[in-house]
Amino acid sequence: MEIMNREIKITVLTPTYNRGHLLAKLHESLAKQTIKDFQWLIIDDGSTDDTARIVESLPNEKFYMEYKKKENGGKHTALNFSHPYIKGDLVVIVDSDDYLTPNAIEWILDDWDKYKTDKTISGLSYLKMTTERVILSKKPPEPYFISDFITYRMNKNISGDQCEVIRSNLFKSFIFPVFPQERFISEGILWRWIAKRYKTVYRDIPIYICEYLEGGLTKSGRKFRMKNPHGMMENCKSFFIPEIHLSVKIKEAILYDVYALASQKNIFKCISESTAPFLCSLFLPVGCALYIKWSR
Repeated sequence: MEIMNREIKITVLTPTYNRGHLLAKLHESLAKQTIKDFQWLIIDDGSTDDTARIVESLPNEKFYMEYKKKENGGKHTALNFSHPYIKGDLVVIVDSDDYLTPNAIEWILDDWDKYKTDKTISGLSYLKMTTERVILSKKPPEPYFISDFITYRMNKNISGDQCEVIRSNLFKSFIFPVFPQERFISEGILWRWIAKRYKTVYRDIPIYICEYLEGGLTKSGRKFRMKNPHGMMENCKSFFIPEIHLSVKIKEAILYDVYALASQKNIFKCISESTAPFLCSLFLPVGCALYIKWSR
């Protein structure tokens, strides 16, 4: 079947920035997929390396590939930019330094056939593992466990990255906030937005392999977040909703105070805009102490 005539059921979305040398490995994992009915959509967030040349050199006779380039603005802006180019009914974000197991697309599409007519289900969530086969998050209590990100993961403190697959129409209906001079906002803000409206099917199998390389967002950690305080404050605000346990909201109130101080804005104005002014005011001394510690 010609690539252009093949039905595209899912979009593998890869935002990338100066990671051209890693794309061949991800491409290889996609070429090995047992089902090829997918689009690989690469969004280049203003790379200054040879990403464009490398992508052009990759063979694309097995699945549909599309490459788009934009000005640098951070991963969240690349996700926003991707919306018009998504062709699949589902979206799975696969970072440029990661790759998929050979049966990943087949697993997703087979599982989705069971739930695609249920409009209360936003998508699927699979386990991630390291190259040493270490699972990064707790397995769900059942092979097909239906819950939502807030109830199942946040309120039960189930940490660790997972591979989320989402309906394209939902993904495209959410726009990540963008703040001038900042390059980061957590993807968690999207999953909490979905959790207030829809359920997710949690699977007990790993399909996504991670390589946490130096210079990546995961490795950049606290220092990187402190440089993007407005985005981090917006992320904290997404926790201040009735569905989330108080203990979680207290932690985020402290972090909100830390990032508000890092923003160099008037702290009391920031607190008044937080949607949880009482908590943020109550724990401001803790936030100040943590800000001083982290600043050092």
